[in-house]
Amino acid sequence: MDLRRSVVVVAVAALSIVGAGVPPGGPTDGVPHPRRLVVLHPADQLGAMIAASGDVWVDDRARERLLHIDGASGRVRAEIPVNGRIALAAGPRAVWVLESGGEYGAGLRGPLLRVDPRTHRVRARVALGREVGRPVLGFGVQALGPDVWIWGPRDILRVDPGARRITQRIAIEDRHGELTGFAGAGNRLVAGTADGHLLIFDARTGRRTGATSLTIRKPAPRAIAGSRVLFTASGAVGVVDLASGRLSWQRRLGFRAGASAGAGRRGLVWIHSAAANERGDRVTALRLADGRVVTSGILPAFGSTGIAAAAGRVWVGTAGGALLMLTPFPA
Repeated sequence: MDLRRSVVVVAVAALSIVGAGVPPGGPTDGVPHPRRLVVLHPADQLGAMIAASGDVWVDDRARERLLHIDGASGRVRAEIPVNGRIALAAGPRAVWVLESGGEYGAGLRGPLLRVDPRTHRVRARVALGREVGRPVLGFGVQALGPDVWIWGPRDILRVDPGARRITQRIAIEDRHGELTGFAGAGNRLVAGTADGHLLIFDARTGRRTGATSLTIRKPAPRAIAGSRVLFTASGAVGVVDLASGRLSWQRRLGFRAGASAGAGRRGLVWIHSAAANERGDRVTALRLADGRVVTSGILPAFGSTGIAAAAGRVWVGTAGGALLMLTPFPA
């Protein structure tokens, strides 16, 4: 079946399906809700997703394809074959794809693919290699300026796109356990660890410059804005101020949560979450500065696997293959 022709689009008035409730700990009234929601069905199972130049790129896990979704129409623009599960990152002129290599388990063996977003061709492949007799594994990938960073259980790797090879390795001490998340901005890298730390590194030298201990385990840094680090962990979302090492705010949304820093001047963070007492997964917008709920509502789906915000829209992918496109505010 041609996937481009099999996409089903259902447009509805958002208030008819988005619940009137608010997340635990949220305001009790006055919460605006997403204005419009479109449900697409581009695949049987969706995984990682990113936004790039107003479009969305998402992992079609069942068919082992990377889908390029048009941000305006929701139509599939291209299907790119990949090997197993993938992690994704968007750079200025490339989409970066870290493949699992057909292996089981959480770790991704690579290679790292550089995909041209205009032609959809794979322009480069970078092997992760081995370290002291073991394969190097990755959990995720992030594009920061001219460089690309891969983070995994015990390593943070810098990739030189021009040289098409790994040029730096930052090793993580065993005492912290596995890495649980990674974010970078400017010359600063922040990694979360299983024992509840945020480790801070200088991107140029790889030198560790600080560490912050949290009361919550397995924090996953999602984005850095100035000295603030957005993280999620076990259904909670929060912000740590790296300058003081203190928790600025934290909000619990259920037993699972993922986040995407929204583009634009609103300074919002978009969260997908799941709670045992709610009839669907929830999407929530919080102010990065103070954690205040700006909008929140229940989605007509369970099993959300990713969220991305771009060009005035918010996208949520699900394990069941639904791709939800929300237009939360007036244009």
